[in-house]
Amino acid sequence: MENRHVVIIPIEIDEEKESAYLDAWRDAADVMAAQPGFIRTYMFRTIVPGSKFSLVNVAEWESTAHWEEAMNVCPMMGQQIAVAHASNYEAIWTVLPATKQGPGSGNGHPPAELSPVEARRRVVDGELTLVDVREDDEWAAGHPAGALHAALSTLPASLSELPDGPLAFVCRTGKRSAQAGTQAFRAGRSSVYSVTGGLEAWQASGLPVTLPEREDSVNNGDRLKAAVRED
Repeated sequence: MENRHVVIIPIEIDEEKESAYLDAWRDAADVMAAQPGFIRTYMFRTIVPGSKFSLVNVAEWESTAHWEEAMNVCPMMGQQIAVAHASNYEAIWTVLPATKQGPGSGNGHPPAELSPVEARRRVVDGELTLVDVREDDEWAAGHPAGALHAALSTLPASLSELPDGPLAFVCRTGKRSAQAGTQAFRAGRSSVYSVTGGLEAWQASGLPVTLPEREDSVNNGDRLKAAVRED
């Protein structure tokens, strides 16, 4: 079971205004996707003729607090183009597709994504373990501060050596970390994330990197202090 905050918003709108509304929603969704705690959002159009609510937006957040904080920066707050009726729900149970294979088999499924800033905050708060899955030479050249190393080529065998609890995998751009997350799911780990954009996005966000032959971390700017405080 995974606790999530789910926002369901039925939208009442005239047909001629729908296109403008969807354009505004897409822009707003891009802003929301950059906020801490964002998981995903969907927009549905009804296929029932004459339905009062022609559109329904569903958004998932990691917590109610994350959603409420994001509303402070939402560019659609106060817009009058449509009538939106927000209903908030807390997910109380998740059922995954049944499978005949045991742990370690099957295709697994992609891990949830975390922004570099949110991943860093959770590492600092002791909420998860950050795992760099790049190869040995890449790791030696520099890696996210606070990360452990388990190259993708050694998974899933090295998973047993990692701490219990949530894991967030990071690579250079995000592709290998997603593969590592899928392997972790196959091996029976249930709380798994991939850091969006990998080390490139980590550095672009001003987050600290440990360089060769240094025990301290290079801070890419004063933005780190603000980044770590974000929740």
